[in-house]
Amino acid sequence: MSEILSPATRIGPLLDAHPELEEVLISISPEFARLRNPLLRRTVARVATLEQAAKIGGVPVPELVGRLRQALGQASPEAESVPATEGADAPPPAWVVGAAPTAVLSAEEVLGSGRTPVAVVSARLAAAAPGEVVLLRAPFHPAPLIDAIRAKGYEVFARPHGGGWEVWLRA
Repeated sequence: MSEILSPATRIGPLLDAHPELEEVLISISPEFARLRNPLLRRTVARVATLEQAAKIGGVPVPELVGRLRQALGQASPEAESVPATEGADAPPPAWVVGAAPTAVLSAEEVLGSGRTPVAVVSARLAAAAPGEVVLLRAPFHPAPLIDAIRAKGYEVFARPHGGGWEVWLRA
């Protein structure tokens, strides 16, 4: 990988080309120690971008990209145009308030069974009735899942909860 890193750079291919960056990532945020999990590395890391990883690690995108560029000897980032991250202080939409999810899923259980949360959540939402709400609990901010589900046209609301994250999804 000889291209200049950007927020759109995917984690998996980056680490394949530069395995030494794993320790740099972990030094930036302890959340990135999860990349040592072979299943997570083969699944989520393949599709997650640096922008999404920054959300997961609670690090500003320009800082993450800049530190990785520095480790590779690349030019420091200019002011990157980065969309605002999910707001922990954002009020939940009306469809979340008082909602009774028809399913509550655990990202850890899904990953532990060898499946990917995106596939499981996508299948569950595809089978759901319009307006049905599903809740996913994850130990980290599942930015790649959120982006993938939104791209399929579903409504999503995510917020920190109990040391992890809860992601509300509506068919």
